[in-house]
Amino acid sequence: MRRTALAFALCAAAAALHAQPLRERVAATLESRGLGRDALGVVGNVLRHEAPPPPATPPLVVELLADPLAAADAAAIFRRAVPTELVELANVGVGRSRESFERLLERYIAELAEARAALAAAVQPFDEAGFVRALSEGVTAERVQAVAEATDRAGLDRAIAQFLRATARFVRELRSPGVRVPDGPRRFDSPIGAVVIGSRGADRHGPDAALIIDPGGDDVYERAPATAGAVSVIIDLAGNDQYGGSDVAVRALSAIVDLAGDDRYAMSGPGLGAAVAGASVLVDLDGDDSYEASTFAQGAAAFGLGALVERRGNDRYRVQAFGQGYAVSGGLGLLWDQAGNDTYLGEGLPDPYQREGRLGFTQGAASGLRTPLGGGIGILRDDAGDDSYDAQMFAQGAGYYYGLGVLWDGGGNDRYRAVRYAQGSAAHQALGVLRDETGDDRYELAAGIGQGTGQDLAVGVLVDGAGDDRYRTLYDAQGTALANGFGLLADLGGNAQFAAGEGARAWGEARWMRRLPSVGVLLHEPGARFLRGGKSAGPAPYRIEHETEAPPRCPKIAPAPEAAAAPFWTLLAKVSPQLYAEPEPALYGDILRRLIERTAASMAEVPPGNFVLLYTLGEVFPCALAAATPGEAERMWQAIDGMLGSPYLGVIGEALRLHPGPPALMARLRAALDTHRHCALRTLSLATWGSADEARAALGSSCWRLQAAALERLSTLGVAPPADVSLPKFLKPQ
Repeated sequence: MRRTALAFALCAAAAALHAQPLRERVAATLESRGLGRDALGVVGNVLRHEAPPPPATPPLVVELLADPLAAADAAAIFRRAVPTELVELANVGVGRSRESFERLLERYIAELAEARAALAAAVQPFDEAGFVRALSEGVTAERVQAVAEATDRAGLDRAIAQFLRATARFVRELRSPGVRVPDGPRRFDSPIGAVVIGSRGADRHGPDAALIIDPGGDDVYERAPATAGAVSVIIDLAGNDQYGGSDVAVRALSAIVDLAGDDRYAMSGPGLGAAVAGASVLVDLDGDDSYEASTFAQGAAAFGLGALVERRGNDRYRVQAFGQGYAVSGGLGLLWDQAGNDTYLGEGLPDPYQREGRLGFTQGAASGLRTPLGGGIGILRDDAGDDSYDAQMFAQGAGYYYGLGVLWDGGGNDRYRAVRYAQGSAAHQALGVLRDETGDDRYELAAGIGQGTGQDLAVGVLVDGAGDDRYRTLYDAQGTALANGFGLLADLGGNAQFAAGEGARAWGEARWMRRLPSVGVLLHEPGARFLRGGKSAGPAPYRIEHETEAPPRCPKIAPAPEAAAAPFWTLLAKVSPQLYAEPEPALYGDILRRLIERTAASMAEVPPGNFVLLYTLGEVFPCALAAATPGEAERMWQAIDGMLGSPYLGVIGEALRLHPGPPALMARLRAALDTHRHCALRTLSLATWGSADEARAALGSSCWRLQAAALERLSTLGVAPPADVSLPKFLKPQ
C-alpha cells in the first residue's frame, strides 16, 4: 500500500512539474495558428457576458471554464473537490487507543447524534420516499429543485464533515491492538436508534439498526434506503460478506466500512455510496470484491456526498447508469480504487434521441439540469493496476451543463472503451477530464465526440503522461472542439498512434462559431503515427472554417385546422426529439396552430428555465410565422409587441430576423435587444441592423462576441475599423 501511494504521489508531482511546459506547448500551438493565447479565454469571455452560472454550480467549475488548461491538473481538482475528512476515512489506519470498546462506542454514538442533529438543522424534509422511487425511473428537475430549496449547503457540509470525522476516528481506534470487540449477538437502543453487535459467526443483519458492528464471519446484510434524518452505519471487521437491497441515503447519513474479505455488494435498487441531501460512504479496505447495481450507485450524489473507496484487491464494478463517480446538481460523487487490476462496466439506459449508444453518465461524469441548476462534480480515481473501463455515452471523464466529470488513473496498462461523449468530453458549459499518468493504454470510441473534445462553450481534456498509447475514434475527437468549445488531447510520452474515420474532424481541427474560434489542440511526441479510414495520414494544416448556423428547418406540414386541448408545453416536450427527423404531422400542425392563434398564451406556458422546451419553441416559432396568413401574421405581431420585455425576447428576435414585422414593431424590438444585459441579444441586433457608428462603438466592448459582430458589420457596410482598436489576437486582421 505504501509503495502504491508513493508511486502515485510521484506521478502527481511529475504532472505538476509538467504543467507549465504543457501550458507553453499549447500557447505555442495557438500562436502558430495566428490565434494567440487569447483563444484560451473564449469560453470564459462568452459565459461572462451572458446569464450568470445557474444556482448550485460549483465555484471550481466556473474557475476552470475561465482557465481550461488548469483542468489538466487532476491532482489539484481532487484536492479541491474532495473533503479532507473523506480522505482521512479512505486512508484510515491502525489506532493506539487504550480505551475500552464500550467507551469508544459510547463516544461514537454521541458524535453520530450530533451529526444527525446538524443534518436536521441543515436540510428540511421533502418528498424523500418519492425521490427514492425516482432514482430508478429518472430524476426530474422539479424533484432536484425541491431538494435545493430544502438544503442549507454550508450546514450540510458541516454535518457531513462531523459524520466523516467521527467515523474515521472510531474505525481507527477500533483497530487498535488493545481493543477487542465483544462477541455477540447483542442489541440495545441508543440516542441514534438500535445498535447491534454481531457474532464471529455467519450473521444475517436486517436494515432496521442505526449502527451494526460485526467482529467476523461470512455475514449477510440486507440494506434499505435511509431517510428522514436517519443514521445507518455498518462496520464489519472480517469475513466474506454479502450486501443486498438498496443502500442509498436521502436526507440521511450512511456508512459501510468493511475491513477485510472477498465481499459481494449486489443492489436490487439504487445505492452503494449514493446520497441525496446527505452522505453515504462505502469503504472496503481489502479483498477481491464485486459491486453490482442498477442506477445511481457506486459513488453518486445530488446535494451531498456519495463515495465508494476500495483500498486493495482486484475488483469488479457494474452499474447500468448514473454511477461509478457521478454527480448531479450540488453533489460530489466519488469512486476511488487505490490498487488492483479492476474492471468497470457501465451498461447504459435507452437513449430517447436514438443515437449510437445508450445513456450512461458513468466512470467520472457529472451533469446539471439545463437550465435551472448547475451540475456537480463526479470523480473516478484509480491509483494503480491494469484496468478495463467499458461504458456507453457520457462517461470516462464527461461533463454536461456546468458539471465537472473526471477520470484519473495513476498507472498501469489500461483499456478505455466507450461510444460517444466520453474520454475527456464535455457539452454545454461543462468540463470533462481524463488523465492517465503512465502505461501502455488503449482508448476506443465506437462513435465520436471525445478523447479531448469540448462542445458548446465546454472544455474536454485528455492527458496521457507516458507510455505507448493507441487512440481510435470515428469522428469529432482527439483534440477537437465544437461551437466555441476547447478540446485538448495531450500524449506527453511514448510512441502514440491516432486513428480516426474517413473525413473525421480530428487532430486539432475545430470550426469557428458565433464569429469566434473553437479551439482544438493535439500534442504528441515525434514519431506518432496517424491513420484516417485505416490509411496512413497526418493532421491537416490549420485553416479557419466556420460552422454553418442554419435557420430552423420548417417541415412541409400545414397548421392544424383547430387547436387541441392538451397543454402547449406537453406538445413541445413530445415533438422535441422528433425535430431531428420528421415530426408527427398532427402534433406539429397543432403546435403551429397554437402559436398562430394563441401566441402570447402558448409561449407563456413554456417555463423560461426549461432549456429543452425553450429551445424547441425557438425552432418552431419562426415556422409558425412563416405559415401564418397575412391576417394571422398581423395578430401575431400584435401579441409579440406586448412580449418584448419577456424571457422569450431571444426567440422573438431570431424569428423576426427571419420574418420581419412592421417597421414600428421592428424598431421596438431593436430597442429591447440593444439594451439587454446579455451580449448575445445585443449581438443579434448589431449583426442584423447595426449602423457603422454603432459597430464602431461596439468595438470598445469587453464582449468578444459583440466585437466580432461589429467587425463583420463594418465589413458588410464597406467601412474600415479604427486602426487603434483593442482586439484579441484572433480577431485582428492577419
